[in-house]
Amino acid sequence: MLKKIRAFVGQHGILAAFIAYVLIDGLLLGLGQLLSLLPDTLAMKYLQEAILMIFPVAIVFFFGFSRAFKNGSFLRGLYCFLPFIVLQLFLLAVFFSDKLGNPEIPWKPWYLMVVGVVSVIGVGVREECIYRATIQNIVAKKHANSVKGIWITVIVGALIFGLTHVTNIFFGADPLAVLKQMVSVAIIGLLYGAVYLRSGSLWALILVHTLTDIVGLAPSTFLRGGSVTADISRLSFSWISIVLWLFYIGLAAYLLRPSKCKQIYENLCFAEKPSEQ
Repeated sequence: MLKKIRAFVGQHGILAAFIAYVLIDGLLLGLGQLLSLLPDTLAMKYLQEAILMIFPVAIVFFFGFSRAFKNGSFLRGLYCFLPFIVLQLFLLAVFFSDKLGNPEIPWKPWYLMVVGVVSVIGVGVREECIYRATIQNIVAKKHANSVKGIWITVIVGALIFGLTHVTNIFFGADPLAVLKQMVSVAIIGLLYGAVYLRSGSLWALILVHTLTDIVGLAPSTFLRGGSVTADISRLSFSWISIVLWLFYIGLAAYLLRPSKCKQIYENLCFAEKPSEQ
């Protein structure tokens, strides 16, 4: 059965990626609902996050992409992300500089901040395991052997990554803000996918994804009264957003330039490695 599933994945990249997305997302939502029945204690929150991190890791192994955890260059991944990392650190510095020293700011207790950060890390692990190490690799296995196929790989992966955030509407977020989030996430997903193909490093993606979410969800992570839904509902379209999106697309295009096609294929976690003999 497992061999048949992997054979189907190898033959029908895009279709298999969408089917995998629907099934994995459905299983994850169901698991989340079951875990929400656990007692609302600090220990149970950590247990819930641990289970939600183990599940996507198991998915990667199920589809035969376990080498994603030991493949690629972590430093190359960080280097590819360097402009993006600098931008995120700047935005995080702006957030804290605006809040620190103000006695009226309702900071959460430190232990709840730790829970918030662990939750954000869990999202990074979960989404990178699912959308890069699994979904994108499913498409890559069929298509990422040419310049056109490489772009098909990252675009399909980015579209699925953006599409998955539509469910935030059902949790009370403003629909227009969710639309902006979907567009933004898809474009950032394009950059994430490009860096993953160039570096082959899942760990670099997880680190940068975590940093990005800490910046985007800083109010709900560090302040009393904040919520993820409220953070999303505050999003709005602006010329700054458009400039940033163009920057991300341009950086992705540079990373995926045709001269790097061979290197990109060699970085894939399922690519045949040259013999050492």
